[in-house]
Amino acid sequence: KLRRAHRDQKAGGAPAFRPRQPVPPGEAPGDGLVRLYGLHTVRAALDNPRRKIRKMLVTRNAAERLSIPDLAALPFKAELVEPKDIDKITGSDAVHQGVLIEAEPLKPKRLDALGDTRLVLVLDQVTDPHNVGAILRSAVAFGAGALITT
Repeated sequence: KLRRAHRDQKAGGAPAFRPRQPVPPGEAPGDGLVRLYGLHTVRAALDNPRRKIRKMLVTRNAAERLSIPDLAALPFKAELVEPKDIDKITGSDAVHQGVLIEAEPLKPKRLDALGDTRLVLVLDQVTDPHNVGAILRSAVAFGAGALITT
């Protein structure tokens, strides 16, 4: 928080204190798309052939870390931005790591498609992406067939 406040103060003079308006990963921006952010999340989306990405906002540093040398070569609109531009969308408390995408949601699988799956995890009101990530990794380690979120 201090680093962002210092960065914002350098850029505009007075510190920019915005009301907290976090946008949990996967929340729809209002047009049927979902917003995904963070290096690992965006890398997984880029590598998923079923994921239809419509737009990317990315900092120079994040583009380098994602090994994207030419934004114009991407098959969707990609815009080079400053971290504060993404902060305005995600809220200043979100750890977006300099990248945000808007994409079409993946089609959910039906529960009857799970077959004989013995382990299904259900998450209710878990919004911290770090907690969701840790739970998801644990689910994979324990052989869960599905993870359901509310």
